[in-house]
Amino acid sequence: MRTLVDAPLFLRPDEVVQLTGYKIVSRQVDWLRAKGWRFELNATRRPIIARSYAEKMLGCGSEFGSSARPNFSALRTA
Repeated sequence: MRTLVDAPLFLRPDEVVQLTGYKIVSRQVDWLRAKGWRFELNATRRPIIARSYAEKMLGCGSEFGSSARPNFSALRTA
């Protein structure tokens, strides 16, 4: 089982192929753009996708910007 410590920051090229269904990089980029995914192109023009973003988009990660916040209204007396 993979832990957060050893999970790569970005999806591996084979994972991008699995995600998009395309081996051709230009088709991967087209798919990502059509689906509204955020990504960057590296120096070799391959799409780079943050693992945490991919997990969020696939519904298995935490929401960006969400964090536990104290419930100050619970401190108010009635």
